Amino acid sequence: MAPRALFSSLFVSLSLAAGCAGSTAKLDPAESALGNIPGRWENAFIEVEGAGGKLRMHYVAAGRKDAPRLILLHGFPDFAYTWRELVPMLSGDYRVLAPDLRGYAATGKPKKGYDLDSAAADVLAFADATAAADGAPDGVATHLLGHDWGSLIGWWSVIKAPQRFTTFTALSVAHPRAFAEYLEKSPEQRKKVRYMRTFTLPGVPTFFAGMGDKRRREVYQGELVHRDAFDDDDLVWYRAAFDTVAETRPPLRYYKQRFRDAEHNEKTAKEAAKIGIPVLVLWGEQDKHLMWRMAADSCKYALPGKCHSHVFADAGHWPHWDNPAGVVQQWRAFVAASETPASDSPAPGPATPASSPTPGAPATSPATP
Repeated sequence: MAPRALFSSLFVSLSLAAGCAGSTAKLDPAESALGNIPGRWENAFIEVEGAGGKLRMHYVAAGRKDAPRLILLHGFPDFAYTWRELVPMLSGDYRVLAPDLRGYAATGKPKKGYDLDSAAADVLAFADATAAADGAPDGVATHLLGHDWGSLIGWWSVIKAPQRFTTFTALSVAHPRAFAEYLEKSPEQRKKVRYMRTFTLPGVPTFFAGMGDKRRREVYQGELVHRDAFDDDDLVWYRAAFDTVAETRPPLRYYKQRFRDAEHNEKTAKEAAKIGIPVLVLWGEQDKHLMWRMAADSCKYALPGKCHSHVFADAGHWPHWDNPAGVVQQWRAFVAASETPASDSPAPGPATPASSPTPGAPATSPATP
């Protein structure tokens, strides 16, 4: 075990001995290992007015408090630690904030509020509360970037309140209408997402909580092109975040609620106006569950000239793990283009898979902003 992994293992083990890691149900999360993840960031907590009452959210943050803001939203099975590479890469120019979403890790775990409307409301409340806590300047740019469930919640947030964000970036998940349409026409995609229904079954929280290290490691490494992007150090933290039913049951409520709200969600997505803020959709061609062709399809639901998509040939479901430098390069170019008058920037083209010459190197494509 590498020294870094040994340190993390020791830190979490000592926390476990003190009743701090794993489930946060018996201890104030601020005193738990999951509320004090070591890294090039600060750990913080903030109370927001969430669905059905107040929600205490844990987040990691880095960068000047008066800088343009970037909010990062994770997916499942994940938490704020997923952004361990991107936070230090972007915090030199941005105030980067990565929360644990409702039900995850060191954030509160109420029984309700796992529908998309409530999740988007959480994001908006988090953006407001952290800006106030930081004393952020009025009108400061606020960018939103999500992965997996964080992407879907991000899409929903900009559908509901596009004026609240400067740009939106989605990793590995399509606009809700693009996903529904592709699902309808692609038997292969329908087969690939059968797991979503499986995740609603009663025994699934126990299954995830009871995973041994070998199986848990494969859950993550099996989705990567570069398997070493998830190492023993990372395994320590993901074990702590999902090692009890108290930790695994709340995140899985998002899946159950999505099926319950299918009719409402479909109606909301169909009636939504096209997104008017700049949008970037990034995908890994080697994603085993969600097909990369939905990246360009998502741009149909943004106003003309507002959306760009890019596919990394050398990435799986976690592009920000497989190719963090490529994700950052694409995102910075996208933001720079969005700040340039339309007449000065080339029109985006269709997304096609583009390989990186070396692992971690920036990907290129004909569709560069």
